[in-house]
Amino acid sequence: MKKRRVMPMLMAGIFTVSAILGGCAQGGDNKGTDAQKGKESGQQEASGGDIYEYTKEDLDGRTISLVTSQDWWKDGMQALVDEYKEEFGVKVQVEILPSDTASEVIKSKFTTKELPDIIMNSASPAELTYMNASQNLEDLTDEPWVEKLNSIDGFVDTDGRLYGCPLAAQDYWGFCVNKEVFEECGLEIPESKDDLVDAFKVLQEKGYTPFYFGAGDSWMCGNITSSGVYADSQKDSDLIQKFNTNEMNYGDSESFNAMLQDLYDWSKDGYFGKNPMAQSWDGQFAAVADNECGVLIGLTSWFNEIDAKYGEGTADKLTMIPYYIGTNDTIYQSTSTQFYIPKDGKNVDVSKHFINWCASDENLQTFYDSIGAVSPFKDIEPSKMTAPTKDLLDKLSDGTYGVHVSHNSVIQGQDWDSFCQLLQEVVMNRYTPKQFCDEYDGIREGICQSLGLEGF
Repeated sequence: MKKRRVMPMLMAGIFTVSAILGGCAQGGDNKGTDAQKGKESGQQEASGGDIYEYTKEDLDGRTISLVTSQDWWKDGMQALVDEYKEEFGVKVQVEILPSDTASEVIKSKFTTKELPDIIMNSASPAELTYMNASQNLEDLTDEPWVEKLNSIDGFVDTDGRLYGCPLAAQDYWGFCVNKEVFEECGLEIPESKDDLVDAFKVLQEKGYTPFYFGAGDSWMCGNITSSGVYADSQKDSDLIQKFNTNEMNYGDSESFNAMLQDLYDWSKDGYFGKNPMAQSWDGQFAAVADNECGVLIGLTSWFNEIDAKYGEGTADKLTMIPYYIGTNDTIYQSTSTQFYIPKDGKNVDVSKHFINWCASDENLQTFYDSIGAVSPFKDIEPSKMTAPTKDLLDKLSDGTYGVHVSHNSVIQGQDWDSFCQLLQEVVMNRYTPKQFCDEYDGIREGICQSLGLEGF
């Protein structure tokens, strides 16, 4: 599962692994019922009052269930779960799904309505579509921890409400420049799209792959388009609403079409190498380590992976610049894995208490120190960051770079697989930008009609 100018900053399967922490009993009785009856059934009812003031006396013996994926479950989160059990006596049942089946299993749970108390899930377009947040999930907009976020932009749903807690790494994506290769070619770090394209030409002449794109993984093609409607949205504050009420589509967006044209032209001119469809996300690691390319797509948490694979300091050769494609000049602030609470859950009170407890300053600091990743919470920075990550955060903080959120996280009716596969056709120069928009706008219109969206 693969995985906004400046916001306020620093903004079932065949096989299932289950980690049963503290027991298998299911909570679910409402507060205020007979406490002794709760104890006899393995449950302890909490007393009335503010759920955020619950003590061990209120919660001891309760159980909450949580489902997640191997990709998302970190040692730091496990430590918080263990500590929560020790402090409040709550039994937490964690179901850890295999990474390759987690998406489909979680989707099936929404279909069958067999949902756990807490769902740890991606906030990608596909997941947001089937979760149908306003119908199925608790609205968390007014939860106490929300005020701790740098910004809620990028986390709210299309209705402007917040349904998930982004207690995970906050990733920033950008074009990554290999400083060693650029120095070898006598090039400066690009500060605009024109600078970037000029660098492509020199890199090509010197025998390097100018831009290792990884287009063989279709999601990479979708990723590079994240800024597609950003420039237009800065000129029209109602643009997203117009998309969502069928007043305009992708074919009408000037900035989206400019981005598509660059994608088409850069591939035609060979800037993605001889065969970008043979490139992959995983292949980028070697392309960086072996100095095969000048530019590639990267994200902040990826730097940690490079250092882990090739030795500490390897990622220092990289520096991140904006997605200089189309009319964009901003960094991509991606959606993150989030904690969601089903609206009809039996333990909504304990689930909210648990998430709010995890979001205390002390717990946040401990968690982000453990994963060494950027935090979306105010004044929470990991004690150790890679040099390129720290450099990017400094540039975001001082306003050198701005950020955008992906168009497909705010425009409804997305079919992510079709979107990415059609973009591969553009990369292979088999579809023009107009052909892409004509076909995908038709697909999206059908989805919006099936969802009963206004205007479709």
